[in-house]
Amino acid sequence: MASKDAERARARAKQLVRERIDVARAAMAACEDAIGHELEALAARGVAPTCSKGCAHCCRQEILVTRAEAEAIVEWIEAAWPAERRAALAERIQGWLAWFRGECRARVAGGMAREVALYEHGPPCVALVDDACSIYPTRPMMCRMHFVRSTPDACRQKADPALVAEPVVTLPSIHRVTQPAVLRIRAEIERQGADFMSTVHLLPEWLAHLMKIEAQPWLDAPPAR
Repeated sequence: MASKDAERARARAKQLVRERIDVARAAMAACEDAIGHELEALAARGVAPTCSKGCAHCCRQEILVTRAEAEAIVEWIEAAWPAERRAALAERIQGWLAWFRGECRARVAGGMAREVALYEHGPPCVALVDDACSIYPTRPMMCRMHFVRSTPDACRQKADPALVAEPVVTLPSIHRVTQPAVLRIRAEIERQGADFMSTVHLLPEWLAHLMKIEAQPWLDAPPAR
């Protein structure tokens, strides 16, 4: 009886993962549709984003994802990438975690905000390869929604001599039109009985957990400040 109960529990857990991934993928597609329509509307008013391929300054931000998004990303990676490419990603994740627990922790302890330590001093996103997103088709919602209309050179690190000293101007309407898609993921997570915020971690943390590099690496994360 106990073995049958365990088997049913595993089957149920697998079903819940499948449901989360399906909702995450649908939300990503809806997000892209909403952004496409909004960019067309903005272009009609003479407003256009300046983001382009090769501009990867934003890939130094704290990239927060839900478990559902991370599960969709890892499923895509496992289906699309050969073993050596997955191994290279795992190596980048391990390097990122070492920096996060070492230098980042020390900077936060010294009074620096964690997001500043990451942006100004940390390694870029583990999915960034040759200044391009290697998981672009299944990138997180946070990444999909980030657009600026100011010069990309205003997004550079403070120590970068090419930094342009002017405000970074985002496109807030993008966030507004994509909220329904974001809320679809939240609704599914809460439907399954989980606390939404407890499923949100940094992208490298979720990848490390789901790719079985480390179990729950967020337990050893430096605090946000």
